[in-house]
Amino acid sequence: MRTTAAKVTAALLVLLLGCTVGCSAGSGVSATQTVATTTRTAAATTPISPSRLPTTSSTNAATPQRSVAATFVARSGRQLILDGKPFRFVGVNLYDAAASDRYSCNPGKRLTDAQLLDTLRYLHDQGGATVLRFWAYQTYTQGGTYFGGVDRVIAAAAKVGMKVLPVLEDGPGNCTTIDPASPKVKYQGDTWYSDGYKVPYGNATMSYRDYVKVLVAHYANEPTILAWSMMNEADTSARDQFDRPVLVDFATDIAARIKAVDSHHLITVGTQSNGAPGASGPDFAAVYGVAQVDLAEVHDWGYWGSDASPMPGGTGATPPAADSPSCQKIRAPVGCSFALAAKLDKPLFVGEAGIFGRTEQERGVRAVQLRAKMDAAFGAGAVGYLLWSVTSGITDGYDILINDSDPLIAVLASVAKTIA
Repeated sequence: MRTTAAKVTAALLVLLLGCTVGCSAGSGVSATQTVATTTRTAAATTPISPSRLPTTSSTNAATPQRSVAATFVARSGRQLILDGKPFRFVGVNLYDAAASDRYSCNPGKRLTDAQLLDTLRYLHDQGGATVLRFWAYQTYTQGGTYFGGVDRVIAAAAKVGMKVLPVLEDGPGNCTTIDPASPKVKYQGDTWYSDGYKVPYGNATMSYRDYVKVLVAHYANEPTILAWSMMNEADTSARDQFDRPVLVDFATDIAARIKAVDSHHLITVGTQSNGAPGASGPDFAAVYGVAQVDLAEVHDWGYWGSDASPMPGGTGATPPAADSPSCQKIRAPVGCSFALAAKLDKPLFVGEAGIFGRTEQERGVRAVQLRAKMDAAFGAGAVGYLLWSVTSGITDGYDILINDSDPLIAVLASVAKTIA
C-alpha cells in the first residue's frame, strides 16, 4: 500500500542520509526481492536513414576551436586532479543523451534539448552530480559525420558545470550498428577484440578502430570531457598466444590511437571487472596494467556479485587482499579489482551500479543498498561512482526517475558532500 511504502521509504532515508563515507557493512539493508538478472537491454532501433530526415544542426566541418583552459582532468597516482586539486565525483548514466532526429536508441524516452538541460541541471544542483556517462557510438554520429547529438550533451553539461564520459562502442551490442543486437563475444568465434574491431561492423561505414580516431580528434580540445571510455562492458573469453586476455592488445592499440590525436584526455577500457570474462582478477591487472590506460573501471551488478553486499568479494565494506586466492581467479569478484587497482597505483571508478526498484518501497531499499556500496567504494579509494540509469520513464526497473522523487537523488547529494 502507498501509505505503508511511504513510511518505509522515509525511515530508510533517515538511515542512509545520516551515513558517511566509510560506514560499516552493517549499514546496508538486505533486499527482500532477489533479481535473477541485471541485463539492461536497451530498446535498440535500426538507425534511421539520413536521406529521410531534415538536416538539423551541422558540426561536420574541421575540429571546432575550443578554449583550452586548465580544466582538463589529469591523473596523479590513484587520484584524479582538476585545477590542481584532487577530484572525486558522483554522477549517473544517461545512455541515450546524445539522441537526435537522426538516431535514438530509445525514441520513446528521448529528451529534447531543453529537457536534457533541465535534467542535468537538476542532477547537478539537487543531486550533486558532476559526471555524466553516455553512449557516443557510430549510430549517434552517423559514422563520425554528424556531431550534433554529442555536441548537445557537451553543451548542456558545460552549462551546468558537469564533465562527461563518452563511451565509444557497446560490448553487449545494444544501440550500435547491428540489428538485431548481438554481443561482441558472438562475433566470428569471439574474435571482435582481436580482429573485428578493425573492419566495419554490421551496417557501420567504418571500422571501430578508424571511428575512434575520427571522434577523438574532433573533441581533442574539449575540456568538458573527463575521459574516453573505449567500450561499454568489454567482455570476452578470448586469449592471446601468451594466455593473456585479448583485451590487452586491444587496449594497447586503441589507447595509442587515442593518444596520437589527443594529448589532453584520460583513457579507460570500459570493463565490468566483477567476475565477467576478460578483465577480472589477474586479467584486470593485465588489461589495466597497459601503460597508456589511465584509469580503471568496474561495474557492480548483482548478477556478478550481490545487491546486499557493499563490497562483493570482500568483508563488509573492505576489499579482499590483492594476493588472496579469490583474486587469483579470472572470474574474481569486483572487490578484487579495487585491491588490484591500488596495487597498480591507478585510479578506479564505478562506471555502472544499479539495483532493481519499481515500487516506492523497493526504491527505498535500493537507495540504502547503493549508499552502502558508494561508501564502501570511496572508502576503498575509488575516485568516482556513476549510478544506472536516469530515464524519463520506466523501462526495465533499474531506472532513476527524476520526476518521481527517487530517493537516490538524495543519496547522490549526500555522498557528493562527503567526498568534496
